Amino acid sequence: MIKNLKLAALSLDGKAIKEQSSNINQLILNMKNFSLSWLECVVDDVQAESKEIIKQFGITLDPSVVLGGYYSNYEDSEDVLGVTIPLINFSEGVVVPSPVLIYISKNNIISIQNENVDKLLRLSNFADGIMKKLPQSKETGVDRQTILFARIIDEIAERNYDTLRLIVERAQTIEIDMSSEKTTNKDITEKMTQVKRAILTFLTAIWATRTTVHSLRYGDPEMLSDEEEILSKFDIVLADLDRQIQLAEQVLEGLSTSVNVIQTNITNRLSMIILWLSVIGTAVLVPNTLATIFAIIPNPEYIYNELMLILVISTILSSVIAYFGAKRILG
Repeated sequence: MIKNLKLAALSLDGKAIKEQSSNINQLILNMKNFSLSWLECVVDDVQAESKEIIKQFGITLDPSVVLGGYYSNYEDSEDVLGVTIPLINFSEGVVVPSPVLIYISKNNIISIQNENVDKLLRLSNFADGIMKKLPQSKETGVDRQTILFARIIDEIAERNYDTLRLIVERAQTIEIDMSSEKTTNKDITEKMTQVKRAILTFLTAIWATRTTVHSLRYGDPEMLSDEEEILSKFDIVLADLDRQIQLAEQVLEGLSTSVNVIQTNITNRLSMIILWLSVIGTAVLVPNTLATIFAIIPNPEYIYNELMLILVISTILSSVIAYFGAKRILG
């Protein structure tokens, strides 16, 4: 079900227009009177409902093909360009990439996303201001839609950067918890594993996004500008994605180091326990051996006191020797 429709457009005389409606047919009729338009559709399920939406625009490029990539994808059918860019949400320790399906045809951009993305992607709220700043010459129609498209992708990248910031904050909180005696190593390890999983999912989605943006930049799609100055706007997005990847990899490396420290501490504690158990075994070995020997002495009850004294003294001496030996080994 379509939950919201937002239209931002430029009229034939260059005036910026912004509309919001629940009637997609009416908006489609209005779009024919614009020199450039961007329709944002918020739906419950992008995969299930996008096919019916693009059908009303006469677009034949199947959404399942565009959405068929690993988080991100790009399909060019000359008169229509279909792109999937993930907008990443981080909630309750879990990263969830939600697809933003974008179709670009002559003078039209259609974006289809679910409600979670709508809560994050607010570019359309001030899209009329962006429209006013676009080139107004009639010969720059492809240039204008390329600039607008690049701005949409840049906005998604910025929102993803905010998500990465939340993940980094969670990782820093875990590092602070490591210094607290109230937090067990098990709890910290579980939290670190959760954050590592989140970062790995984030990295996978961002790498897929970078591949798509790189293809858009150098793949020469028909619906995008050929002007180098216009295409250089994708270079800005690529640089931003590179920074996100670098930061995420640094956090992942830091978490891996912290996990290794925890595992080393646990191993050291286990080694110490084993060592002290060995000390205890060594301490009782001598008296146990003497007790075995005393058991074969005939009539031991006549020298019971002497035997007990020997066992007590041997236990004390072997314990002291074992203790100082272990202390020297442990430093």
